[in-house]
Amino acid sequence: MHEPVTSGAVLRPTARVLLIDASERVLLFRMRPVDGPVFWAPPGGGLEPGETHEQAAVRELREETGWRDPVLGPFIGRRRHVVTWNDGVTYDSRERWYLARVDALEIDDAGWTDDERLDMGEHRWWTAEELGATAERLTPSDLPQRLSALLAHGPPGEPWDLPT
Repeated sequence: MHEPVTSGAVLRPTARVLLIDASERVLLFRMRPVDGPVFWAPPGGGLEPGETHEQAAVRELREETGWRDPVLGPFIGRRRHVVTWNDGVTYDSRERWYLARVDALEIDDAGWTDDERLDMGEHRWWTAEELGATAERLTPSDLPQRLSALLAHGPPGEPWDLPT
């Protein structure tokens, strides 16, 4: 993704993780941007200085879920997303998506920042069937099909180019 940065936006390298539990459900957070509709997205966020995408993915899992020792799986996709969050900044996010699996996990939001509490107020574990039946906006938009493909065939041979 070597496209120019959107005018007025801050370039933000980002890591996201499709976290799937033993019941084949994926964890999503309800995101509330300033400049658009609410949508559901997996855990993740911007890289801190000096961090790799993999390091950021593990840190974000710890911070957003409370999972003490996350085990990151393979790089499965990339996506570009321009959004304005509650801090008033518009970000041109260049996302790398990873897969992770966990037996079970109760979400602990004790590590959330004030901005995270504003941006992502609730979470939910979703089955592929629930994703396919919902009228809610999902990220990526084809998440039901992607989750079904992952569950049936495992990670893709080459990372996907994910839609917005």
